[in-house]
Amino acid sequence: MRSLGPRAEVAVAMTILGVGAAVVAAMHLTWPEPELPAMAYSVSGGEVTELQSFEITDVSGGAVELTPGSEGARRVRLSNPNGVEIVVLTLEAQPGQPLDAAQNRVPGCPSSVLTVVPMAEPVTIPPSGSVEVDMVVQIAHDVPSACTDLVFPLTYSGRAARV
Repeated sequence: MRSLGPRAEVAVAMTILGVGAAVVAAMHLTWPEPELPAMAYSVSGGEVTELQSFEITDVSGGAVELTPGSEGARRVRLSNPNGVEIVVLTLEAQPGQPLDAAQNRVPGCPSSVLTVVPMAEPVTIPPSGSVEVDMVVQIAHDVPSACTDLVFPLTYSGRAARV
């Protein structure tokens, strides 16, 4: 095997280090952001206290009438019962099994015909304050006839942290 000589060895070593640094930089730039914990804590006077959960209230009023392939909106109030500012990181709603006028489930109409788009951007809520956001509700193009005049219950959930 042939020796490269001192200058060539330095050049090879610098090339290897440069490629390694580029790989590390690429990993750092593309690595996903760490997620904040589902529960947040507040430090007050040297004492750690758990934050209360934020409240989610659907304030739209009655049901939104949708035709196949259309979309509507649900207005939701997010309330902060804490004495510190919080940020709501995620908010979503899952449609439940639809109910008829007598509040009976209708098995011929799957809940999957309705979709609620998750909140797009985090929302900051002041201490003991509230904000209202709109959530987009979409109904499929191919809705079974059993879904006519039914109400879909929505279950809201989300995640928040202290600012």
